[in-house]
Amino acid sequence: MNVVNEMHNTIAVPNSSRGRERLARILEAATELFLRDGYGATSIDSILERSGGSKATLYSYFPAKDDLFRAVVDEVVSNASQPQLDTSRDIRTVLTEFAVQRLETVFSERHRALLRLIIAERERFPDLAKMYYERWPRLARNLLHDYFGALKRQNLLEIDTADEAAEFFIGMVLHQWYIEILLLGAEVPSSDAIRRRAERCVAYFLFAFERKRSAAPA
Repeated sequence: MNVVNEMHNTIAVPNSSRGRERLARILEAATELFLRDGYGATSIDSILERSGGSKATLYSYFPAKDDLFRAVVDEVVSNASQPQLDTSRDIRTVLTEFAVQRLETVFSERHRALLRLIIAERERFPDLAKMYYERWPRLARNLLHDYFGALKRQNLLEIDTADEAAEFFIGMVLHQWYIEILLLGAEVPSSDAIRRRAERCVAYFLFAFERKRSAAPA
C-alpha cells in the first residue's frame, strides 16, 4: 500500500524520498493503531513509538491528532477499489462479480474495523461518516443505478426505476449478513459462501427483472 501517494490531496507530500518514507511510516502506524484500538485509546506517543518518527516531523504534517485521524480515514476509504459494471458483458457475470467484490470488501477485517471506528466517532467526526457514506454505500448504489438504467434503456431489464432496482439488489446481497456480523458478531462467511450467496442473489434478481424473450414462432 503506497500511503503517501493516496494522501496527495490532503497533505503536502515531501519532495525527498526520505521524507516520503517517514511520512508513510507515520501514516501506516497510525492506521494500524486507530483501526485496532480506536481514536481515544491511540496516543500520538504510541504512533511515534511504532513508526520511529519524531513529534517535530509528525506535527509538521498533522498539527493535531484530529488531522492525523482524518488523514487515516480518508486513506483507508480511498484505497479500496470499486468494481466496473460493463453493459457489454453478460449481466449474470457482471452482477455476480460485483456482489462478490462488495461482500469480500465489506466483510474484510480492515473494512469492518474502519466501519466500527467511524460509527464510534460519528459524533466527533460527522464529516468522516458522511465521507464514508458518499464513497462506499452511495457510490455502490450509484454505480448500480447507472448500470440498471442502461440495461433498462436497452430493454434487457423490466424494472420500474433504476434506483429501486439498485436498492433491492444491494439489500438482498448485503443486509442480513451485514446486520448479523455487525450487531451479533456472527462469523465472517468464507469465500465459497460469499460466491454462493452472490450467485443465488443474482439468480433471484434476474428471475424477477430480466426481460423475458418471446419464444420464436414455430
